[in-house]
Amino acid sequence: AVVSTQSTGEDAFINPISGMEERMYKKFAFFHIQTVIPDTLGYGLVDSPVGVISWIGSPLALMSAPNNRDPTQWRRGVLNFGLDNVCATVLIYWATRTSQASLRLYYEFYWNDREYLEHFTIPKVPVAISNFPNEIIHLTKFTSWRTFNNIKQFTYHDHGGHFAHIDNTEGVVGDLTSFINIIK
Repeated sequence: AVVSTQSTGEDAFINPISGMEERMYKKFAFFHIQTVIPDTLGYGLVDSPVGVISWIGSPLALMSAPNNRDPTQWRRGVLNFGLDNVCATVLIYWATRTSQASLRLYYEFYWNDREYLEHFTIPKVPVAISNFPNEIIHLTKFTSWRTFNNIKQFTYHDHGGHFAHIDNTEGVVGDLTSFINIIK
């Protein structure tokens, strides 16, 4: 559903204080390693399929579990994707030896692009924003309007996370379909 004004539900969904310490500790650990020492980890992942399984499997589980604050639920997070998807993802990273390059993107963004993006605006391009409860960072309307001046759709989902295209495919496709219909 498209939400036009900030509601109590929205506030509870994206309250910047609610659960921040836990989110920072668990989820930002991946971001921190990838932005500070991506090559150290990257060489190990390129060389070891077991390393790729553990690195990819952990965020798949953590960021898509229905209750990602409870480690006993993390197995359900992996099951949301299906073993075939998990194995295919791991195989692609390992066989193509691209794990290191995928980590490097976080480093480049953090150290080179972040300052540029703080003052960057996109005034005329139509934009749709989707927020998923198990994502690391949530965009608010207040902060989004600073960068995107033509937001046509703002959606809050009841499930999904960093890998929403896999664990909430229906929501992502629904958002895209709705957005295309809005801008045609």
